[in-house]
Amino acid sequence: MKIRSVIFDMDGTLLNTMEMICKCNNAALKEFNFPQRKYDEFFNFVGDGMRMCVTRALPGGTDENTITKVLSKVLEKYNDEDVATIPAYDGITEMLDELVKRNIKISILTNKEHEYAILNAETVLPQYHFEVIIGERKNKPLKPDPHGVFEISEITGIPLAETIFAGDMRADILTGKNAGVFTVGCLWGFGKKEELEKSGADII
Repeated sequence: MKIRSVIFDMDGTLLNTMEMICKCNNAALKEFNFPQRKYDEFFNFVGDGMRMCVTRALPGGTDENTITKVLSKVLEKYNDEDVATIPAYDGITEMLDELVKRNIKISILTNKEHEYAILNAETVLPQYHFEVIIGERKNKPLKPDPHGVFEISEITGIPLAETIFAGDMRADILTGKNAGVFTVGCLWGFGKKEELEKSGADII
């Protein structure tokens, strides 16, 4: 297989954002007098967008209006944080260096809010030129819908047959499968090996 493009998930794949996710969500929950959640619980909340993370962190049956208010507060908390403190996982810069050296295009497809995806990439990994960065956008489907993969392929001009999707969670593998690209499951992030295997990752 000839590889010319690698699409990465962001949270749990390139960047270890869990501490900030936990901190900002719990700060918002506290302000609305909801119980705060343990750090480890957030591993089960992430992967399907920020609104779903907030929904899962809130007590069951919370109404949509309250979810919207808490989400807005979470985003406020993100704005107060220093993104530069977010660490890239060990080995990520070396891997990206090697891909760039081989003239392989790199892009990001994440369910994180679009503006935060761009900010995180430009702040934590400023030395790299990502061909395309796509996050959660209004009226655009989230992973595991393959729309983002198709969009990146169209923008880069690189066919799906020469594209790899790499991520740490079920939604990432299903996105790649739905798009018909080769999938790589990453074990250092938020997901579990069993989850990646059941999703049909081509390699873990």
